[in-house]
Amino acid sequence: MIRGIWTHLQEKITMSTRQRVVAACVTALLLVSLPRSAQAQFGIDLAVIIAGLKQINSLLTSQVASPLQQIQKIENDYTQFQRDVIYPVGAINQLKNAVLNFRNEMRAMDGLMGTHYYSAQLPATKQLEQLLLSGDPNGVQQVGMTYQQVYGALPSDTQAPQFIRYSIDISDAQAQDAMKRAIELDALAQREMEVSEQLQDQIRTATPGTAPMVEAVAAAWVVRANAYSQSAMAQLMRIRSSAVANQSAISKWATANTNDLTNAIRKIATTGNQ
Repeated sequence: MIRGIWTHLQEKITMSTRQRVVAACVTALLLVSLPRSAQAQFGIDLAVIIAGLKQINSLLTSQVASPLQQIQKIENDYTQFQRDVIYPVGAINQLKNAVLNFRNEMRAMDGLMGTHYYSAQLPATKQLEQLLLSGDPNGVQQVGMTYQQVYGALPSDTQAPQFIRYSIDISDAQAQDAMKRAIELDALAQREMEVSEQLQDQIRTATPGTAPMVEAVAAAWVVRANAYSQSAMAQLMRIRSSAVANQSAISKWATANTNDLTNAIRKIATTGNQ
């Protein structure tokens, strides 16, 4: 808005000055082109030319120099306003120092979050725990085998009823899916922290003109981070729904066994009475 007002005022002053200069030049040319007698060609004509040049100089001094000084004053005031109000150097440097302090604090927090505490004691469980905390997406392929070493394999048809096998299978699948997703999310979180470091470096050296671009990139990464959080929340919801389904399956199995036992007892009692 301020820039638009200044541009409009500058155009208006420039147009007025241009009109005055044109008028002065036309007047001078008219004076020079006035017809004179041939006898005074080298006397009176030269005086007229000098008088016209003096007139042009006077008009330029009065009609051009003053508006130019006014334009220069407006430009100086605008530059001073930008330096003191819009883009004060002191405030910009203070913000850059604050960014540096925030960065040091964030690095300290990153170090704290990156510290892993291993609690498993047995070889198989240690291997699974280290795999889950590795944050290495390449380790996702090892989850299935390591998981079976700790929690066992799926029972065969002769070892458990079909619906029990279904319940165990879906529970193992959900658990392994959650473990794999946790490893991937840890890797994504590490990548986001690296991008955050890069953005902070750019903020420290950003100018007022480039700051909005850095802000746009940071906003895009915030949206991406929210998407990762939603993915993690969806995984938690799947685990919770699987746990509820397993409880339902256990209740159904217990009900079926109870009915079978009741029918068996009734049959024995009926046979005994006969």
